[in-house]
Amino acid sequence: MRFFEFQGDDNGVDKFVMILRNLVGRASSKKAPAKLNWAALSKMAQDTGVELAADYETFKSMYDSNPVIQTLVKNFNDDGVELNVPGAPDSAPKGDGTKGPEDSQAAVDQTAASAAAGQLAQAQATPQA
Repeated sequence: MRFFEFQGDDNGVDKFVMILRNLVGRASSKKAPAKLNWAALSKMAQDTGVELAADYETFKSMYDSNPVIQTLVKNFNDDGVELNVPGAPDSAPKGDGTKGPEDSQAAVDQTAASAAAGQLAQAQATPQA
């Protein structure tokens, strides 16, 4: 069953689109990504009078039938929705050329080791009183 079939008309979909646009606007002003789980999305919809049991299947049918929602959503899965926020840093998955946690830790370790070596060399060169 599609989301708008629960509403009886497209008014519920329009309200839901406004919720998503507001969230994108808030996140954009903070230059932060916007990720919501299904419970949070359901609560926001309920607070604005939209009858939505937000879950993956319901959202997928709504996403597939509404191009406006497709432009607002970057990704969605069983956990929730990630909105398409202009100016927000990408949260790219590991393995796509960006540094993962292990690579980041290795870079920190290397920087600390070279700084420590430099400080030791400087301490040995400075005469002690």
